[in-house]
Amino acid sequence: MASVYRQALATPGATRFVPAAFVGRLPISMLSIGIVLYVQQATGSYGTGGSIIAVGTLAEAVLAARLGRALDRYGQARVLLLCLAGHLVGLVGLLAAVETGAPRPLWYVAGALAGGFLPPVGACVRSRWSLRLGGSPLLGAAFALEAALDEVIFICGPVLVTVLATSVTPTAGLIASGVLLTAGTLALVAQRGSDPGPLPAAVDPPRLRVLRDPAPRALLLVVCVVGITFGAIDLSTVAFAREHGLGGFSGVMLGLFAFGSGLSGLLFGARGGGPVARRFLAATGLMAVGLSLPLAGVNVVAMVPLVVLAGATVAPVLISANALMERLVPAEARTEGFAWLQVALVTGISAGSPLAGALVDAHSARAGFVVVAAGGVLVGLAALSGRRALLAAEPAALVEDPTKPVPPAAPAGRAGEAPAGAAGQGALTSTASEQP
Repeated sequence: MASVYRQALATPGATRFVPAAFVGRLPISMLSIGIVLYVQQATGSYGTGGSIIAVGTLAEAVLAARLGRALDRYGQARVLLLCLAGHLVGLVGLLAAVETGAPRPLWYVAGALAGGFLPPVGACVRSRWSLRLGGSPLLGAAFALEAALDEVIFICGPVLVTVLATSVTPTAGLIASGVLLTAGTLALVAQRGSDPGPLPAAVDPPRLRVLRDPAPRALLLVVCVVGITFGAIDLSTVAFAREHGLGGFSGVMLGLFAFGSGLSGLLFGARGGGPVARRFLAATGLMAVGLSLPLAGVNVVAMVPLVVLAGATVAPVLISANALMERLVPAEARTEGFAWLQVALVTGISAGSPLAGALVDAHSARAGFVVVAAGGVLVGLAALSGRRALLAAEPAALVEDPTKPVPPAAPAGRAGEAPAGAAGQGALTSTASEQP
């Protein structure tokens, strides 16, 4: 298994852009928790912090696809720097507004800026992988590696921001988030050699092109429902641990969920298995079963293996969703396709959290896990409803089998050049995803 990932990391530029992107997207797991802890410390209200996060999430959903098109049209460097500036203005503005007791609407405006302009580092790094390995069986391993790193991010980020906010100062977590985001984004921008660059002036992808075809729409529906389960599992796990008198253990349980997902992602990415659409459909079936497991947890000890197993069903779905989007959209809409996956996931999370929260408040944590289980079933049903479109859209010759030896990757193209292997894919190419 390790040899597959060594081959992927031997791709020119990978050992530089992978660490930069890892640091740059650590804040996606820190920002929300940091805002809640900071605002709660200042106001005594969790609800206010949650409302600011909701506004930021909505802004992110509204802007993500537009930023994706801008990345394809103008290149990563310009757009990432613009996003970084907008995010930092929002983050500093939020800190200033809270510290000075500014009117509450200004808090929400700042939150919208911070959330809406969060640099899409995850989409950018996957676009770089696609440029380097487009058409190569190693692309699946590269996406699996990124999915595993995402899980590491969601294990480490919440712990880091919580320790800083509770042990140093309430602002320390958000300041650290801003510093890490700045360092990672600037490091990624500096690596022009792996940047896909802007599309040539003659190529102007039509707006909303990703949404015009049935296969990408079917894929986005599934990912949106996956987001609902994400929003519900986080809140339900925290409530479950508190009900059993171990509120501090909720972070460990969520970390175990992410650990299960990361481990399964590495194993999934290292194995071949045929057309990606079929692997995606199989993975959604496993998720439909796996996300029902937490319902069997009667106490915290019993819940530990259940959350690991439930988490293990997550990464294969997201990895294969990325690989599918890589094939279902044209090269000139590559990063927009990645961004739409993010929009779908974030939209689902925004729906899952309040739904599970309302049921937990009215009943118990178990009611929240019912939302998780029902969401898993809906993931499977949504995948079945789009099965025909997904299978028809993927050429049968395109398979992901990273265990087979492949020739060295061709040098990356610059603006307007197709990535290696793109010529044989016709109008089909590129991917992405980012767990909030």
